[in-house]
Amino acid sequence: MDKDKLLTESKVFCMAPWIHAHTSPIGDFSACCISKEKFGSSLENSLEQLVNSDGMRNLRTNMIFEKESPSCTTCYQHEKQGQNSFRNKFNKDFGKDLEESLIHTNMFGYLSNFKMRYFDLRFTNICNFKCRTCNSAFSSQWEFENLKRKLPDARVFDKNNKPEFLKEILDHVPYMETAYFAGGEPLITEEHYILLEEMIRLGKTDIQLSYNSNASNLKFKQKDVIDLWSRFSKPILMAASIDHYGERAEYIRNGTNWAQVESNLLKFRSLDNISLTLNTVVSIFNYTTLHDFYNYIIDKNIILPSDYVHTTYSMVSPEHLTARALPKELKAMGKQGIQSLIVSMRAKGFLSHQTNAIGKNISWAETEHTWDTYKTMFQEEVTALDKVRGESFISVFPELTSLLD
Repeated sequence: MDKDKLLTESKVFCMAPWIHAHTSPIGDFSACCISKEKFGSSLENSLEQLVNSDGMRNLRTNMIFEKESPSCTTCYQHEKQGQNSFRNKFNKDFGKDLEESLIHTNMFGYLSNFKMRYFDLRFTNICNFKCRTCNSAFSSQWEFENLKRKLPDARVFDKNNKPEFLKEILDHVPYMETAYFAGGEPLITEEHYILLEEMIRLGKTDIQLSYNSNASNLKFKQKDVIDLWSRFSKPILMAASIDHYGERAEYIRNGTNWAQVESNLLKFRSLDNISLTLNTVVSIFNYTTLHDFYNYIIDKNIILPSDYVHTTYSMVSPEHLTARALPKELKAMGKQGIQSLIVSMRAKGFLSHQTNAIGKNISWAETEHTWDTYKTMFQEEVTALDKVRGESFISVFPELTSLLD
């Protein structure tokens, strides 16, 4: 078997099934966070059972014998579009472990010596926000609201933090090179702190810690996350999920105290051991005023021309909340704002790869015009949530008043 060829020429091989494990906040196990297939549940299976489930074994054998797998369609699509994929990243970062991994893999894809080098297990959907662009699978705050609204799929999710499962994870701390914490909200998740303290206890403070967080809380019970992070040798990679500022931020991500979040972002920015980026979900709520948001955070020095990049995610689901669902005249308003923003950012020293991350939202918004299809669904959801939460869409987004006509 040509190991170098697997890493450099194969269109399907990926190191993830050998060095990585992913569970969603409700316990669904898959090969990675963008995998299209689920291979069991951490509520019902041990880590060893999940790693060597039928699905994972088949995935490994498919990769070795150059056969595409349904799990990996997202990476295939990204690569066909010329984008860098998760598969590319895993192979680049963990290709050094290929020989050892294959030694412990039999012809049926069974991995006898799994070492979790990349951690991404989400133990719970506990969160202090209920974002308009999220749902109960990723935030516990939706549960009781959904029950109040008598939605058919409303339920309270069990935490997938069985003591024996958590112990299995802790046993892998000596092998970890990267630990990615998301949620829910990781900075108010108890297991996150148990893991950090175990890393510190074992002297594994060279692990690369990476976060996707709403940046609302820096303390949990008696624990100070800034103090814990100071024990680690590599800069903490903090991707803050921020979609707007002020009352718009508080509406889109219900639970936000903007003054506190802004203070925390500025604190991150002031610390040398934290690398701050923003991860903005672009949706029907903020597309037309995305330029206002960026101008604000640039003026506040929350983002700087010296930063590598700040990412935007063009929301794809549910369709009635995507930028594609805006009427054409509002899309034109958003396009004009984004184009003027890019000109302004370039004048301030931001580079093309930084502004391209924002500009790409224009092409996404205009791929389809679906307002007529999703108008009723949007209006019904916004009206129902406004009533339950005591909020007013029109007062917060006056430029979008016509959406409720």
